[in-house]
Amino acid sequence: MKQWGIWAKRNAASICGAAEAWLKSDGKPMTFDTWEEAAEKANVLMNNIRTVNVSYFPKKMELELDEEPSSGMGMKL
Repeated sequence: MKQWGIWAKRNAASICGAAEAWLKSDGKPMTFDTWEEAAEKANVLMNNIRTVNVSYFPKKMELELDEEPSSGMGMKL
């Protein structure tokens, strides 16, 4: 099943510099079941924004692999 999120982009003119990341709530990326839901939320955010340095876009979320280190293979004796 496809999931959609909101991609936040801060441009280089920002005092904090350029950056891109998923919009999060309680430390987890916000997810939506349809592009329309994500687009509606992104549109609301864009209409309420107080700076031209940040933009919000609906974007399809890709499956991301766990980035925790792994030894690859475990062995039990």
